[in-house]
Amino acid sequence: MGMWNWLTGSGDAPLDDAADEDFAFGNTIHIPSHDFIGLCAKSPNNQFTLAWIDGGPDQSRTGRYLLLNGKRVVVDGAMARPNDGKVTDGGIFVLNDWGAVETLNGTFFAFGADGKMLVSRYFSANLYDNALSADGRFAVCQTANAPGSDGNLLTLFDLAAGKEIASFRPESGWAKDYAFFPERRRIRLIYHDGGAFDYGFDGAFVDRIQWLAFGLQQGNILTIEKLIAEADGQLSPELAAQLLPATETALAKLRADDPRARARVLKSRGICLEAVAELKQALACYDEALALDVKVGVKRRADSLRKVV
Repeated sequence: MGMWNWLTGSGDAPLDDAADEDFAFGNTIHIPSHDFIGLCAKSPNNQFTLAWIDGGPDQSRTGRYLLLNGKRVVVDGAMARPNDGKVTDGGIFVLNDWGAVETLNGTFFAFGADGKMLVSRYFSANLYDNALSADGRFAVCQTANAPGSDGNLLTLFDLAAGKEIASFRPESGWAKDYAFFPERRRIRLIYHDGGAFDYGFDGAFVDRIQWLAFGLQQGNILTIEKLIAEADGQLSPELAAQLLPATETALAKLRADDPRARARVLKSRGICLEAVAELKQALACYDEALALDVKVGVKRRADSLRKVV
């Protein structure tokens, strides 16, 4: 767990202003008066700047973070491996302490504008990302894949109350960004492919149907496979007919150097063709899939169809 030490300009030892020439270039900041070169993030209104230095996996240097109000350093703290900083217009900020790579762990921290810690949560998994609501009331962090109970967790915090309010595994996977809708008790997960789907503050997947429909429109292999698996061997002709266009989209989008992925899509397409009684086409899909990947899992299906077509 990271260590912290907070200071404010109103105490007995006020922190120095940063000189005009000390400032940022891109997402990097240099403050010689504080012997500091690190990454930084600004609040939307540009009033606050959060800066941090990762101490490195081997702790070869001192991990550290600074909060600046304008040009004035108001918080100077220590943390082993601070990363992924975010700060609001009011100066509330969050950091992921990445922990040791070999032990798969990390700690999420949230602080007030005075440097006081609002919440912390240790995970036995690496931290993937985090986010803050615009008003600083809510925050989330997402863990990466890991064995044990903490892998792939999205954890939601009420910073005003200083507590965790939910922790769940989003079925739609890791998001690139988040939006908060506290009046509806929802959080929206936003993805690189343009998808955006709401979960309740209790972890319920509110937009699951929209997510599945979007996945089919995009020809997402995992979505196709999920719907076939959920049919549990009883894939209806109606659903199969809806899935077939998605398999065509998936095949068109595949890279030429990914034969295993092509075999998976052909397997799914064959299952759908079987369900709509297009047996010759289904067998052709199975045979092509097996030629690409003998372990794709359709040999018995292909052998059975070969006896009747």
